[in-house]
Amino acid sequence: MSTTIEIVPATNIRELVASLPIAEEVLTEFGLHCAGCGVNKYETIGQGAAAHGLRVEPIVAALVQARLSGRVPTIMNEDRTPQRRAPGEFNRRARFRYVVPVMSGKGGVGKSLTTGLFAVGLRRAGMKVGILDADITGPSIPRLFGLRTPLGLEPDPATPAGQQPKPLMVPATSRSAIEIVSSNLLTDQEDTAMIWRGPILSGVIRQFYEQALWSDLDYLLIDLPPGTSDAPLTVLQSLAVDGIVLVTMPQRLATMIVRKAANLVHQLKKPIVGVVENMSYFVAPDTGKRYDVFGPSYADQVADLAGAPLFARMPIDPNLVALADAGRIEEIDDPIVDVLAQQLQRAMAARPKQAETISII
Repeated sequence: MSTTIEIVPATNIRELVASLPIAEEVLTEFGLHCAGCGVNKYETIGQGAAAHGLRVEPIVAALVQARLSGRVPTIMNEDRTPQRRAPGEFNRRARFRYVVPVMSGKGGVGKSLTTGLFAVGLRRAGMKVGILDADITGPSIPRLFGLRTPLGLEPDPATPAGQQPKPLMVPATSRSAIEIVSSNLLTDQEDTAMIWRGPILSGVIRQFYEQALWSDLDYLLIDLPPGTSDAPLTVLQSLAVDGIVLVTMPQRLATMIVRKAANLVHQLKKPIVGVVENMSYFVAPDTGKRYDVFGPSYADQVADLAGAPLFARMPIDPNLVALADAGRIEEIDDPIVDVLAQQLQRAMAARPKQAETISII
């Protein structure tokens, strides 16, 4: 293939890497690891730079230099350092365009995986996305995205002169620039047990929301723990929630418990914007025959109770499970991620944006 492809901000990353293989090394030097993941199929150099909070001009210049010299040029530290905006307290929440918790009421239905798929789909649609992993005692999100390095700390840049700055957590960044804060990134040992009681858990969730150096985001997804106790209540009552997605599965018991979660949300007068049924069926790869492994679907009944559309019925997919276990969920090449993102975007666009945050404290 010719290597005369034009290198400009509008150049597609996948086409560039296919034409100029050294481009992947250059982009990786800038921290644009999306050069090697599924997002590059959809993203331009300019979009990738914006997603990672980088200036596009040094990236384009380095790519042009690499094509001329055949080597990766020296990258200045200031050109590879993401630019973040300083948070305040609750008054900065308008910088999250939409805050969307993903909830089930029951464990084991694939809520974290569904949250990850929403995030990947939204990133492929050009959105700035973050995930707050509120499942403090059972965090799965970092493993899905292959993240293990503990979160860093930076002084609050908005601190008035003469005052001691508060330390703020710096969200981890996935290969495709999805920002993530999780209790599993508070330590370098991912199997460390977080032995915290309810009030402490609620406080940690609030800290993840308020005391992290989040970028301005189109979507902040919140992976809620199962149940209807302290942690979910903290999120639903004290954060500016714009819409909730319920995750269910065909098993009748799971459906019953998800209905409890739906009733809780209705009691709190929060909007449910969609329902996803996970592990809905399995298609045998050798015969193409479909099996309802967990029995018939009850997704329509759950959606009726929730008063929300059914976004998707997701099958059991061994390939997806393998990618998730390997921390490579961003490499999934399945239309389901686009379906989920499109459904969520459509649902949120149809709802008015909340004007303010209400605190229970």
